[in-house]
Amino acid sequence: MDVPVRRRVFIGDVHGCLTELCDLEREADLSIRDEIVLVGDLVNKGPDSLGVLDWVDRMGARCIQGNHEAKLLQILRKSPAEQTEKEQRFLLQFRGFHEEAGRKVDAWPLWIEWPDVLCVHAGLEPGCAHLETMRRKSLLSIRTWDGKGEDLDRPGDPAWFDCLSWPVPVVFGHWAMRGLIDRPDVKGLDTGCVYGGRLTAWSPDEGRFWQVPARKTWKSL
Repeated sequence: MDVPVRRRVFIGDVHGCLTELCDLEREADLSIRDEIVLVGDLVNKGPDSLGVLDWVDRMGARCIQGNHEAKLLQILRKSPAEQTEKEQRFLLQFRGFHEEAGRKVDAWPLWIEWPDVLCVHAGLEPGCAHLETMRRKSLLSIRTWDGKGEDLDRPGDPAWFDCLSWPVPVVFGHWAMRGLIDRPDVKGLDTGCVYGGRLTAWSPDEGRFWQVPARKTWKSL
């Protein structure tokens, strides 16, 4: 018999912070009965990317592909001889299981939709009425909008979410410098855990947030 879903819970950018993810699991009383959705950038920068992927399997969570998962796939498309020293260091965090990690993240979508909410990693591209017409680059990395989509992170330009109106609230991550964004139309959940901030979750069904502090600063901004 299928177990009914208790609630949906969205989790911001984890970046390998497994201990904090487990802290959040306890804080929000997460279980396999919840529909858990991670908004992307589960890997890289933090101490245990592989452990985070194992956590996803254990909890039966759903995941959006972020720019750091895209980076992993880009590296894996190269031969070892073509990879830079920095790219090879990136792969070391998977402790020899980078090919398996790549197969997992390659199956993740760029967005997940429900009738009342949309989840994407970075944001939506202004001027596009349909997700299918938006550029992959925008979905993975947009922060600001220059009117053309050439520079998606330029100081002084407006935030992407101030340049469009979407029919349902949009949940996203990717923008640690902005911190928690809590508006009726958008929920920004990247609160910079890997940089010594917090790891954040939000449930539209309970209308509440949970946050846990970083155990340490794992990466400098």
